Amino acid sequence: MLKKWTTAALMTTFLASAAAAQDAKTVIDNATKALGYGQLNAIEYSGSGFEGTGMGQAQSPTAGWPKFTVKSFTRFIDYTAGTSQGTMTRSRPADPKTGLLPGGGGLDATPEGQAALNVPAAGTWAQRLDVNLSPPMFLKLAAANIAKATVRRANGRNIVSFDVDAKPQNVETFYRLTGYFTNDNMLEKVETAVDGQDLIGDMLVEQTFSGYKDFNGVKFPTRIVQTRAGLSWTDLTITDVKPNAPAPPPPAAGAGGRGGPGGAGDGARGAAAGAAPGGGQGGGPGAGQRGGPGAGGGGGRGAAAAPGNRKLGEGLFLITGGYRTIAAEFKDYIVLIDAPQNQAATSAIIAEAKRVIPNKPIRYVITTHAHFDHVGGLRAAAAEGATIIAHEMDKPLYEKWFSNPRTLFPPDALSKSGKRPSFEYMGDRKTLKDDTRTIEMYHIRGALHSEDMIVVYFPKEKIVFEADAFNAPAANAAPPANPGAQIAFQRRFASELDRLKIDYTHIVPAHQPAGGDRDVTKEDLFRNIGRTN
Repeated sequence: MLKKWTTAALMTTFLASAAAAQDAKTVIDNATKALGYGQLNAIEYSGSGFEGTGMGQAQSPTAGWPKFTVKSFTRFIDYTAGTSQGTMTRSRPADPKTGLLPGGGGLDATPEGQAALNVPAAGTWAQRLDVNLSPPMFLKLAAANIAKATVRRANGRNIVSFDVDAKPQNVETFYRLTGYFTNDNMLEKVETAVDGQDLIGDMLVEQTFSGYKDFNGVKFPTRIVQTRAGLSWTDLTITDVKPNAPAPPPPAAGAGGRGGPGGAGDGARGAAAGAAPGGGQGGGPGAGQRGGPGAGGGGGRGAAAAPGNRKLGEGLFLITGGYRTIAAEFKDYIVLIDAPQNQAATSAIIAEAKRVIPNKPIRYVITTHAHFDHVGGLRAAAAEGATIIAHEMDKPLYEKWFSNPRTLFPPDALSKSGKRPSFEYMGDRKTLKDDTRTIEMYHIRGALHSEDMIVVYFPKEKIVFEADAFNAPAANAAPPANPGAQIAFQRRFASELDRLKIDYTHIVPAHQPAGGDRDVTKEDLFRNIGRTN
């Protein structure tokens, strides 16, 4: 039965909405006054710390996303124009003892150098995080959208939320901003969500502020910390703030910078361009994965090569085309390794696996590690009813990511299916076995590229499947003249296979060997790391 709205009911609803807006206005006005932002039109701040990069390439849930060491940075934000620019001096040093690069992501060590921090007014929501999450801009946006704002109180905090009409690519889209205020009217935290990657859904971005100090009548935090998808992203210490500073010279034409379109992906496979201090990100989360600006890699939504296959043994097929996986036949089902790139790519791989192994379901998908370019299509696998096998340290990631809202995404196969994803988690080792086949899974210790790294062993064929531990060079290639972090990882990989006493003759890398698809042998690995036996 339709509910009848009386004049009194409509008036009550209107008054309640007006009261909520007035309460939100009071909170915003009090904070603006307490922080001294009434006449603030621009700000310049500087400091040092750590800057996130390589979105989707975490070393581990506890280590967070890869980071640069920021020796110094300066950022200018024009709150009237909604633009930002600046520079930073940063590096990614390797461990001098091991040659391995902390922080994951597959990035080589980066010498100290400068990067631009430019955010244009026309940037996407993800690119503009550095501007919009800044305390003065949050209050400015809240005041402009006060009619749509709501306020609630929890845990001794006033919490104000409102929607911003961003309209990227001329599509009407609303992004929600939420701010948490202390009893003395300091803005303690701002959060929003971005449509960063198919696997994560609406990706929560949280930015916290602490250590407010007075700089010529304006209070500004001396520490800014940001997390993305629950993992640490940036941690910055602010040492100098100049309210209403004069604008620096405009950036050179074509200089997209770290916080603007076209930001480099820092060489990380499948990584989005990194963030600018204060939380902005060049290219946006998962750039190249949803067609966003900026450099992206394996997670791209662009058309992947059509899958093919090559038989490795009875009931064992290498599925090729872009990223590579193995489809293994058991008596009653199929097992796949990894769900690479995105849902479209993984769906094509699933179709090819079912074609070469007909009339059997995909029961398991084994994940080698939680980097987006290797697991971006897991939702497609879950829609098939496949159980996802992963290392136990990935449990909080997957269970959170798969439960996230997806308001910024069109419904996908898993959403439409109504199925609940199924997971199994392993520690040091796990085995799948029936009367026809055995698959062994082993955790590789000390893999700073990704601490959850799993290799998959097929004992009958003496084949090891791995992802990123050995990206094979061309056949008979000489060892590199200047070994870097990748060679250190390859040596770790070889020593771990020794420790695990795995009797292998061949290696199947998830990434196609240089020079085209070919068999990769144990001897190839040893030659590359300069080992004779």
